[in-house]
Amino acid sequence: FVAAGHTPLTFQVKPGENSKCRMYKQQIEDHMLEHRCQRDTCMVALGGGVVGDLTGYVAATYMRGVPVVQVPTSMMAMLDSSVGGKTAINVPSGKNLVGAFHQPRRVVIDL
Repeated sequence: FVAAGHTPLTFQVKPGENSKCRMYKQQIEDHMLEHRCQRDTCMVALGGGVVGDLTGYVAATYMRGVPVVQVPTSMMAMLDSSVGGKTAINVPSGKNLVGAFHQPRRVVIDL
């Protein structure tokens, strides 16, 4: 990114399914708003299925939708969660119950 003249804005979440929640979604959105991210912001999900789902859902809802690129790092994310545009977070009532379909602009997989 830097070599191409872009300064990436980063946000890390704790590993594990517990991170796929409303609290992290809100924290990411607040972080993006504080840094004045606009509709031309492209989000990059670098991680496993949890990161891909969470980032994809934020991208689907932030300012009514911004582009997202999926860069899955686990085999399951490569085969399942990074493709098809299904994104979701977990809520107390169950897993993946709040979400949206939001197709990634690109999926980058390096085996």
